[in-house]
Amino acid sequence: MIRLGFVAGAGIYHAVEFSKMFNGLNEEFKSLDPYGGRPPMARIEGAKVVKVFDEDRKAAENLSKFASVPEVANKLEDMYDDIDAVYIGDDLTLQQYKYARPFIERRIPTFIDKPMADNYEAARELADLAGFKKCLLMSSSALKYAKETEEIRNGKKDIGDIVMACTTGPADLRLARPFLFYGMHAVSLGHCHINKRAVEVVDVGERGRTVVRVKYIDGSILTVMCPHGVPVRFRGLFQGTKGFHFAEVTDAGFFYSTMLKDFVAMIEKGQQTFDLTQALEVIQICCAAEESVKTGRSVRLG
Repeated sequence: MIRLGFVAGAGIYHAVEFSKMFNGLNEEFKSLDPYGGRPPMARIEGAKVVKVFDEDRKAAENLSKFASVPEVANKLEDMYDDIDAVYIGDDLTLQQYKYARPFIERRIPTFIDKPMADNYEAARELADLAGFKKCLLMSSSALKYAKETEEIRNGKKDIGDIVMACTTGPADLRLARPFLFYGMHAVSLGHCHINKRAVEVVDVGERGRTVVRVKYIDGSILTVMCPHGVPVRFRGLFQGTKGFHFAEVTDAGFFYSTMLKDFVAMIEKGQQTFDLTQALEVIQICCAAEESVKTGRSVRLG
């Protein structure tokens, strides 16, 4: 059984739901669940959360009760021992990556919740450190694992090489950096299926109607649309050389649990099976889109 530590974001949606997927819901304390005490949306075998730390001590204590986590750490340093891997939760700051370095340096397999960092250089530095230390590292939008696009990912539906894709999703303008924080889901939904090198990014939208065009080295195009204030869902249209595929992503239990199972499987195998280059490209695209908004020009990617 893999022993997981949870760090940061203990009162935020992802850590709350993910802890229940691993440990189940303790009905006695379900009233402490800030999202209503619902049962786990899926269950994951082979790993348990055994320790939690958050600078918000109360949030960590609550999670330890409703998700039956045996230990609440007093400080971050207490998390370095007696765990096999660490999950660093989305804490809504975009800077949860600041917790990752000491775990990577100790070669503790690390999952950084999205986004991997608030800038490409910091994400690249962590990936390089993980490579140097030979530490397993993962960070992803769960939309990479959508059930509704699984058949084009695994080749059961052969649409050929994807030459054009259009994805949609929300990006709430009330957030400080909405495209990086939430628009990255729609970027991942498209980019991870095109799976080629992006070379140019430009934002061609208007205020409240983000439209980002991504051009790839082979001429393929991804268009990402994130309109604010309308009931938009995560959807994707993929046009290939042999056919097309349309998906409306609705099964959150599947994409969240499949992502976490991928992390568990990587730990069990002991090899870096997750594609970090692809994850870095998503961050690079999102940050380039923000730069394009500021300058009004397209951004070339190195």
